[in-house]
Amino acid sequence: MKRAALALLTLTTTLVACKPPQTPDTKPTPDPLAPFTGQKLNWTTCDPTILGSDDTQLFGALGTRLSCADLSVPLDWSNPAAGKASVSLIRYAAADSKKRQGSIFFNPGGPGGDGLAFAPLFGFYWENGVIDTPAAENLKTMTEQFDLIGFSPRGVGASTRLNCGTNELSAPIRPPATDRSEANVQAMIREGKLTALACQKNPITPFVNTDATARDLNLARQLMGDQKLNYIGYSYGTWLGSWYAKLFPEHTGRMLLDGNTSFNAPFEETFGFQPMAFERDFRDAVAPYLARQNAYFGLGATGSDVYATQNGLEENLRFITSRYIAQFMYGRDNLPLIGVVLKPAAVLSGLIRTNPAATTDELGALALQQTYFPDAETNDLARQLALMFLQIREDVRNPAPSPVELDASSSVFTAVTCNDTAWTTDLTAARARDEQDARSYPLLGGASVANACHQWKGGPSVKQPAIPANMPPVLMLQNELDPATAQEGALKALNSTPGAKMIFIDDEPQHAAFPYGTACVDTPITEYFLTGKMPTDKLSTCAALPLPGEKTVVPVKTLNVQSGALCFAQPTLSSLSLREQRLSYAKLEMRRIIDRTAQGLLAGRTLRPDLNGQLTVRDCQ
Repeated sequence: MKRAALALLTLTTTLVACKPPQTPDTKPTPDPLAPFTGQKLNWTTCDPTILGSDDTQLFGALGTRLSCADLSVPLDWSNPAAGKASVSLIRYAAADSKKRQGSIFFNPGGPGGDGLAFAPLFGFYWENGVIDTPAAENLKTMTEQFDLIGFSPRGVGASTRLNCGTNELSAPIRPPATDRSEANVQAMIREGKLTALACQKNPITPFVNTDATARDLNLARQLMGDQKLNYIGYSYGTWLGSWYAKLFPEHTGRMLLDGNTSFNAPFEETFGFQPMAFERDFRDAVAPYLARQNAYFGLGATGSDVYATQNGLEENLRFITSRYIAQFMYGRDNLPLIGVVLKPAAVLSGLIRTNPAATTDELGALALQQTYFPDAETNDLARQLALMFLQIREDVRNPAPSPVELDASSSVFTAVTCNDTAWTTDLTAARARDEQDARSYPLLGGASVANACHQWKGGPSVKQPAIPANMPPVLMLQNELDPATAQEGALKALNSTPGAKMIFIDDEPQHAAFPYGTACVDTPITEYFLTGKMPTDKLSTCAALPLPGEKTVVPVKTLNVQSGALCFAQPTLSSLSLREQRLSYAKLEMRRIIDRTAQGLLAGRTLRPDLNGQLTVRDCQ
């Protein structure tokens, strides 16, 4: 793609040497970016429904410091005259204009996540000490010295939207981990084909990519009068942040990347880690946690018992609950909800096996007669969940063809993941990997052939930038058991990024963290934004907080599956699957970091009160 026009955005000097003398009739070549770089952001009162809900009360509390603007950007940055798109911004202005250090932009991840809400929510939380953290005063100071900027990336939210849809019907898909029939695999392949077709029919799709969003950010930085862009990105936001830092190193300020992708490798690598990472988090952290609460949940006295409960569910219920489990694993405070979901599913599974000829209505009547939990409120909820699961089970057992129709978020997810970097695994290799994943990682494994990027015509629409010689330092935050952005990819990104530093939270099972709630994590991050001071070591470690209902942190031992059993001992390399070798790879990456710093790893620990006092806790020691 031609980049001649793009260079104009970052030039700080005018090149005049070797310029031929102008004759009176010669006119200067017009700057194709002038309509965009010459615009003025019109900050106005925000519509209280701009976040998709009525936030009149919140916006009123934030007062005149909260304002909104629409940024006009080139649809195609390589051809600015080809059309315009709009990017929505929301600003919570710094309280002390005399001490203002700049702006902090936020991205929630995705790709396809809408980040508008970050400015008003973090503005309110940080300003008023709502976040329970020893660094609360620093967070408040950040609201005094920085504008907080939320934005809808191109394609989603209040910005120019992308929608993918087509009339062709997708074939019904059965649970991928258990139904490995040729018909089901072909149904998943058709799903990927139609999704790619639907998105590539939209003429906007080629211009929805990370490169364009990074350039949109840089334009916003310019128009706000800031020399450098400060940034906090979560999940995919780490991919976007690193892309910006590589594209505009001289304009990169203080940058926190939290829940890290393998951002110096193709996108395919990050998503390839996910079936393993979700399975590991559930097996090694969540299942043992629920076992320690066995007196309440009754799912098994050991982690292996709970893990076996999930994997032993009737196949349709196993598929249904796997989606809830994956969703709840994103946040540590939701982990008890996994037990609330698993219990009625386990009871239903038993009812189905003992009553194989029963209809859905008959099973529902039986489900209403069961006791699930010791307290009436949760027991009533479990009965409602059981009835809901039975209805969803009917849909899973008898799926109907339907047109492919993606919302804006899913459309952008597809466009960005396929447009950014090439997916080099062909469908034959993807099928072979799915067979392995379905056996080893049954929670989410077995469905990669449904990814539209395997059938994306023309390949990427942009080129991933290389690491420049003047790569700016970035600060990374990573949870050990992050299910969505595996530590393996994060550590690889750390090792391959000059000047990067990482804070690593031992035993933490959720996705992303900041603000986390401990001095070890939050204090160095907030001080970095306030002073620019980075941590000394390449890698520093912090202890996790106790999980809900527990008073101490229970260390997580990485388990390995051998012949269906969970083993603490590390097996020999020959007995590991190719995917399980990533656990060893992560340890090697960690060792390289430790060797380079030649210092011991320091663990910080700050405990907080129980998050859920009604759960019974037994001594896991």
